[in-house]
Amino acid sequence: MKVMPLLVGSLLAAGCAAVEPFDAPYALVEVGPISAARKELPLIVNAIDGDYLLNPRSGPIRPGKHLLEVQFSTQDGPYWKRKRMVDLDAQPCTRYRIVAQYTNLTHVEWTPVIYPEPIGECVAKFQPDK
Repeated sequence: MKVMPLLVGSLLAAGCAAVEPFDAPYALVEVGPISAARKELPLIVNAIDGDYLLNPRSGPIRPGKHLLEVQFSTQDGPYWKRKRMVDLDAQPCTRYRIVAQYTNLTHVEWTPVIYPEPIGECVAKFQPDK
C-alpha cells in the first residue's frame, strides 16, 4: 500500500521537472505576409526535418541546421514546381518568416525568401546583454 503514494509522488515530480520548449533559446518558423510591391505571397511550411506540421506555425525549434519542406500556395502548375526544400541554419532567439517571391505566376516561377527577426521575449530572457 505504501508503494502507490511513492509512485504517484515520483510521477508528479517527474512531470514538474519536464523541460518546456521555451526553457532554452529557440527559433520560430512562420509564414510571411503578402507584399505586392516585392511580389511575395505566403508559402505553406509542410515539414521541418521530415516532421509534418498540422499548424502553419511551427512552434519552437532548436537552434541549428534544419531542412524545411515548403510549398507555394497556388493551384496552378504541377506539384513538383510548387514544392521546394530549403536549408535553414536557425539562430537562437530568431523568428524566420518565409515567403515565395515570384517572377511569373503563369508558369509558376518563384524562389523562397526568408526574413529573420529577433524574438524580443527570447532575447530578454536568454540574451539580456543584447
